[in-house]
Amino acid sequence: MSLSRFLPAALKRRMARYTPRGFSDPTSCGAFYDARHDLFSGEDLLVLEYSTREAQRRLFDRATRLLPPEGRVLDLGCGLGDFLSHLEGCKAPFADYRGIDVSERMVAEACRRHGDRFERRDLLVDPLEQEGFDTGYILSVLGYPIGDRPLETMIEIVRRAFVACRVGLAFSHLAAGRKEGLAFTTIPLELADRLSQELGAHAALDDDGTDFTYLLALRH
Repeated sequence: MSLSRFLPAALKRRMARYTPRGFSDPTSCGAFYDARHDLFSGEDLLVLEYSTREAQRRLFDRATRLLPPEGRVLDLGCGLGDFLSHLEGCKAPFADYRGIDVSERMVAEACRRHGDRFERRDLLVDPLEQEGFDTGYILSVLGYPIGDRPLETMIEIVRRAFVACRVGLAFSHLAAGRKEGLAFTTIPLELADRLSQELGAHAALDDDGTDFTYLLALRH
């Protein structure tokens, strides 16, 4: 039973808007989402921090246009399994799916809803097999700074996911200077250039110059 049903509406809204300054490591980030799941259980958008279901759908649509899913799909930071539902609803031509998250509660709920296609894993501690997947996605996951050098941590997560995907990887991030209150942002073209050079990837951007969330696809 969700504790939030017993909270006054104003307090509930304040709690839903709480955003940490950052996390020391992925495990503490997972614990934060464990707590959100327990507090807002049954209220998916509050748990996942999406403003609306339509905003989530638009992000998924953009990601799959930028990098069409094929073969075995990796969904890193899978949350409650909504991206799997999106792929199935769109009848995307993928062969298999694996969702991974650092939140134990998210993984348990995703398995309850969608079956045993999810696992709890910290990619920085337990890397994936090289080219074990075909296409990968990291969507609405990398917005909080992790560790003392958050950009380097994010790039390492992206690198490990990229080498696990035979075709490529698409991920979203937050653009600098487009929305107040964002603690961890990057400049789209700068990040694309850096990852192209460091990973030997072919980079493609989905960035309209106004939306604070942009997407970057990296192909081998």
